Formats: sequence, C-alpha cells, structure tokens
Amino acid sequence: MDSSSPKAGPTRAPDDLAPVLLASLELRVETELGPLKAGVAPLMSELRQGVAALHPGPGGLQLPPQKQQEERARLARVLDTLEDILEALQRRARASQAGD
Repeated sequence: MDSSSPKAGPTRAPDDLAPVLLASLELRVETELGPLKAGVAPLMSELRQGVAALHPGPGGLQLPPQKQQEERARLARVLDTLEDILEALQRRARASQAGD
C-alpha cells in the first residue's frame, strides 16, 4: 500500500479559509435568492457569529477546546437547518422565476 496516498474521509478546510467560505456562501445566497434571503438572515447571523468565535482573527482570543467543540456542534446544527431552508427557498425562487 502506498503510504503517500490520501486518507479517506471528509477533509476540513484550513482555519483561515472559514471566513472566506462564509463570505462566498453569503454571496451565493444573495445571488440565488435575492429578496428571499430574508428567510435565512437569522441563521446567517448565527453562522457569522459562530465563525467569528471559532476564528477570531489576529489578536483575538481562541475559545477553550471544550467551547470550540460545543460551538462546532452548534454550528453543525445551524448548517443543517440552513441547508433545509435554503433548498426550500431556492425551489421557491426558481418557481417564481419560471412563472414570470
């Protein structure tokens, strides 16, 4: 077996990419949903706050390991809910575009 082959399983983005990925998601939501984005505004706010807590930036204080784990679990739940709502809103946005 080749020891240089990558391990199977999910990969995590480097910590410094999380804010960039969040900004990309926000732009996508704006582009895809337009005014319907208001339906996910509270969840996007929670997501921004969680990412900021986990990735405080230069001079910021890192959460203790236990709090980081708790915050990641909370954000996973937020992302699951956000995904469900985004899918529904995207279907609605596409349906309204088709009806125009």
